[in-house]
Amino acid sequence: MTNYLTSFKKEKMLICLLICCLFYTNRSAAQNNYSNSHQQFYKTISFGEKIDFGDIDESAAWTITNAKKNIYLTLRGSEINAYAFSEPGEYDITFRETIKHEGECNHAALPKNFRIKAESVKMAFDFSKISFSEKVVRGKSYSDLIVAVPVKISVKENTAAKLPAPGLSIAGIGVSMKAEPLEKEIILSNTTQLLKYKITGTADRETYLMFDFYDFNNQAQTYNLPQIIK
Repeated sequence: MTNYLTSFKKEKMLICLLICCLFYTNRSAAQNNYSNSHQQFYKTISFGEKIDFGDIDESAAWTITNAKKNIYLTLRGSEINAYAFSEPGEYDITFRETIKHEGECNHAALPKNFRIKAESVKMAFDFSKISFSEKVVRGKSYSDLIVAVPVKISVKENTAAKLPAPGLSIAGIGVSMKAEPLEKEIILSNTTQLLKYKITGTADRETYLMFDFYDFNNQAQTYNLPQIIK
């Protein structure tokens, strides 16, 4: 009987060990897949947007390819900064430059080959019509301050019907404020929508506030409150 119980315990421990191994293996694989899916692109933007690569020597050459859209072109030097990735999709970029030894170029080190993804949805905030439910003053603790801003949603090609609402961050000296969107999802249609965020927290010092409104690609569009908080 004792031998039987001992054997049973060993089998039970072995099964538990196998389950744990499978769990950590699957978890690691999922983490690697998530990491790889987010690292395979040098940058993700929205269609029609440009990327500033900095000052590029005119001897440098670029090739831009989007096979599905039949796009193939070559550019020289800083011409890349004026190029708009007008079509959604994945772009293969090749970068070649003449090596210089005097440090003339001011751009960050670029890989020879990388990929850019242009998403089929674009957000453009209209800060000329931004509004606050009440004036922001120093020292007041807010729990339901509402900031509202119109945003133009542009959709090209078929895409999801909805996406999670992107966030808003607030910065300033002595500022401890957080924001969350009132609507958790945004309907994707070629319309202008009014996005609302609830702000909580305080601004303890005289300061200017900076609001970073994020788009679906986690790129910030910044609004600076013109008046100082007193």
